[in-house]
Amino acid sequence: MSIKIVTDSTCDLPEDFIDKYDIQVVPLSVNFDDNSYLDGIEISNKEFYEKLKNSEKLPTTSQVNPGEFVKVFNKILDKGDEVLGIFLAKEFSGTFPSAKIAKDIIKSNSINLIDSRGVTGSLAAIVLAAADLVNKGLSIENIKLRLEEHIRNSKSLIIIDTLEYLVKGGRISKAQGTIGSVLSLKPILKIEDGKLETLAKVRGRKKGIKWMIDWVKDNKFDLSDKRVFILDTDDPEFHESIKKALLENLEIGSIVDIEVGAVVGTHGGPGCGGLCFINEKI
Repeated sequence: MSIKIVTDSTCDLPEDFIDKYDIQVVPLSVNFDDNSYLDGIEISNKEFYEKLKNSEKLPTTSQVNPGEFVKVFNKILDKGDEVLGIFLAKEFSGTFPSAKIAKDIIKSNSINLIDSRGVTGSLAAIVLAAADLVNKGLSIENIKLRLEEHIRNSKSLIIIDTLEYLVKGGRISKAQGTIGSVLSLKPILKIEDGKLETLAKVRGRKKGIKWMIDWVKDNKFDLSDKRVFILDTDDPEFHESIKKALLENLEIGSIVDIEVGAVVGTHGGPGCGGLCFINEKI
């Protein structure tokens, strides 16, 4: 019996990692007026951001339904393997609750479910940490205990470029969006324990990058033995700026590049960037 990792498409893991660790990715959906698309399967990141920029109305997103999880889990169980499902925070989507419903339907103790308490890079960090632990041959009980520690020590910062999509999504008022745009304010958000918290607002993305580096230094985080995830929403130039600044100012163990997909990109919009890591040696 082996342990098969299942996650959802908001982990935004590059294909080479998915292939290397044989990770099963179950897609959420993004819905425009004209159609509904499975994230990363029926619409590419490039196609999604092009449609997003040309759409007056913000698309919606849909969770994975329990029936889909039942099919995925049963296929793994039928091979005699165990399921280790790791998904985005339940505060952000009903995907994790759907996985729990599927487990209740199947009634198998070989289905193990974990709420990562994060999304995109922070979810990817937990999934890859799980893959490392599986490869080391740890028992499922020990893996779950270690992942709980990793989740508690997960750090994730996001710089929001444009406030347009927060206005469209109703998260801030039009007046706040207008003022923020005029002043070129870029909110810096922390993702922690299933919550989004604004840590700062800076004028311009260059100052945002400096703020993140100062935050790492001020908190005395040692990244020299860490796997650091650098992410962007349809802005590879900003991605490279973050990476360059990190490498020039900090000692980094290794870097994983994340292109944020349709589901998370719907809410943040293009031009976002950030970093994620687990504050433990991996």
